Amino acid sequence: MLPGALDALAWRRTALDSGQWERLLTAHVAHLGPHHLLFNLLGLLLITELLLERWRGTAIVSLGLASAFGTSFLLWYGEPHLQWYAGLSGMLHGLWAGAALSGWLQSRSRLHLGALAALAAKLVWLNPGTAAMMIGSEMPVVAVAHLYGAASGLAWAILRRVWRRLRHLD
Repeated sequence: MLPGALDALAWRRTALDSGQWERLLTAHVAHLGPHHLLFNLLGLLLITELLLERWRGTAIVSLGLASAFGTSFLLWYGEPHLQWYAGLSGMLHGLWAGAALSGWLQSRSRLHLGALAALAAKLVWLNPGTAAMMIGSEMPVVAVAHLYGAASGLAWAILRRVWRRLRHLD
């Protein structure tokens, strides 16, 4: 992505302070460079093929939006020192967590349980309190976004489950 586009789309605290709220969503399409974009697209392909294959579009969109906005808001409130964020990885972790938990709650399948275990192991391995350098980039990855994305996806799956149960009570 061009540096100008990155600057125009990224989550920037000063821009959000001035009312550019669209950045809560556009930050998730901005990337630090081609390697960052490639890693995120490979993750999206894996999640789509393994966990979202039989989902309806509306469920995928609502989980994606919940993950993107959840990540952005948690970064805003949970990381007051953070000045920027860009990338799909927070939202990807939300898709991963939400689809895995939702699938497990629905079917109790080993695939979904394994996906949850793999996510937990990944989040522990990449300490959310540290910033790791992305291959081919001079800017650090905001690793805590992965945790916030996963938390947003888990919250979505729990709320979806509660909503479905409440609808069946009527």
